[in-house]
Amino acid sequence: MAAGSVHGAAGLSFAEQEAAGGGGGRAAKGTRRPRGWTAVAFIIGFFAAASMASSSFGTPLASYLISRYNMKGNAATNVSNVYNGLLSFAPVVGAFVADSFWGRFRTMLFGSVFGVIGMVVITLSATIRQLKPPSCSAAARQAGTCAGPSALHRAVLYVGMGLLVVSAGGTNPTALPFGADQFDETNERHKAGLTRYFNWYYAVAMMATFLALTVIVYVQDKVSWGLGFAVPTVLTLVTFAVFLAGTAVYVYVPPEGSIFSSVARVVVASCRKWRLRLPHPDDARRQEEVLYSYSPPVAAAGNDGPRRVFRLPLTLQLSFLNKAAIVTDADEVRPDGSPARPWNLCSVQQVEEVKCLVKIIPMWVSGVVWFVVLTEMSNYTYIQALTMDLHMGSRFTIPPVSILAVFNLSVALSAPVFDLLISGAARYLTKAGGGGGGVTLLQRQGAGLVVGSLALVVAAAVERRRRDSALGHGDGVSPLSAFLLAPQLAVMGASGALSMIGQMEFYNTQFPDQMRTLANAAFYCAQGASSYLATLAVDVVNARTRRRGGSAGWVSDDINAGRIDYFYYTMAVLGAVNFVYFLVCSHFYRYKGEQAPESAGPELPSDTDSARTSGTEAALLKT
Repeated sequence: MAAGSVHGAAGLSFAEQEAAGGGGGRAAKGTRRPRGWTAVAFIIGFFAAASMASSSFGTPLASYLISRYNMKGNAATNVSNVYNGLLSFAPVVGAFVADSFWGRFRTMLFGSVFGVIGMVVITLSATIRQLKPPSCSAAARQAGTCAGPSALHRAVLYVGMGLLVVSAGGTNPTALPFGADQFDETNERHKAGLTRYFNWYYAVAMMATFLALTVIVYVQDKVSWGLGFAVPTVLTLVTFAVFLAGTAVYVYVPPEGSIFSSVARVVVASCRKWRLRLPHPDDARRQEEVLYSYSPPVAAAGNDGPRRVFRLPLTLQLSFLNKAAIVTDADEVRPDGSPARPWNLCSVQQVEEVKCLVKIIPMWVSGVVWFVVLTEMSNYTYIQALTMDLHMGSRFTIPPVSILAVFNLSVALSAPVFDLLISGAARYLTKAGGGGGGVTLLQRQGAGLVVGSLALVVAAAVERRRRDSALGHGDGVSPLSAFLLAPQLAVMGASGALSMIGQMEFYNTQFPDQMRTLANAAFYCAQGASSYLATLAVDVVNARTRRRGGSAGWVSDDINAGRIDYFYYTMAVLGAVNFVYFLVCSHFYRYKGEQAPESAGPELPSDTDSARTSGTEAALLKT
């Protein structure tokens, strides 16, 4: 089916829309009744397996390249950084493809196939002798006499990594919204289930990552890398087969055209009409008279009858953009109600969608800063663990990276606690019924920012104790157990259950409906941006704290010579500043479709009225 703009389909009847959305075996949402958790049961296992596979390769990648490909430390770190950066930004491309051309299911299917093939290639490269450099002892590696990877070795490895990047572009932005598509947001029971779905989706993903950082990483470190990659690969294959078995019950939302062209039209149209003056905000009737109030179809027919589709009302925030919807004598409207020149005249729906994007940007910035704080803690907690006692009992030792699994376990446990206890109690106390929650999305994120700053204070206190014991021990290795790092990771995990999951749900509910895939891409872009900003933060702190004579600053290559505890306190202050910034932004933020109480805009015609009125008459009121 050719991709078309949602606004351009305005003149189609219900039957025509159903035919357009359901051609080729794909049904538009509404032509098949959403099954909720029944459909999600087929895909949640695949989400978990994909998370496990991604973590089992991406997290220990630098260690893998050093120990198995005999790369130098800096070279391995650079390859790892490039790979993880591409992994974070690839979802932007996938979101565009899904929204404009293929739809979520087809894009996710494409990415899943590439992911399975990529993991198979990675597993073979770690197993077949001819596809990897010869083994090298630790002494030879220290002396620099190990044979490096050949062109063939690098080619096979990079092909596997490239396939995984393509897979991330296809699956990361579509997996969560595809599951959300299985719920009917106009049904109160489904609406409550959708809220719970966001919590459990991330809980399952974090639990899978926890297993990857403990069981799988241990197999890689103590048994073989090949087996460590083979286990998640097999699990992915099995759960992918289960995912395909559920195709008969899934709801498939067709692509609705590129939202970027719609955004560009609103910006161009409002700039072209910048000289026009809007009526006074208090004159709601006058606002209604001069604004083009045409909207897309507001219902879709299906097996379970017509269902209402959410339509954005006119708001007075960012009112400059409202000029794009002003009808002038030069504007021509076709018989079906659509503008003859879409770069001159836009609908209220288009204008409000652009406002949604603009209003989200300040909140997204706050989310990036939270990810910076998380990245700094993760990086230096791992370095702390390298200098501590890794024994669990008298004989068993854990890989240093496994200590980070405490964060994932904390998120996995905290998310259901929030969903079942805290959120439930808040709904009861505030007497919020149905799918509503007593804790709003912004309140949840704000609480996560506070808890995150507290986690850094805990980390600073632990680091001071670790450093003192390491310096007092003589050899620079602390006799303290690495599990002393668990509390700071557990507190940060609780912060993640509030802030990280809150961000994901916020983007998925506050982005325009047809941009839900892009919402997930924004979430992953925040993680990617935080990786680069975290490096910048370290450079800035070192530049400001470097002593005379060229000695290192707080974040030194030798962790015992630096002052990571001071650095943690600095990050805690950054988190506190971010919280204040978040409070200011959230004060001015209005949820999608919500009017400011002191400046409510004009009320658009109701869905029923629009359905009864013919195209141009319902769409156009000229000045």
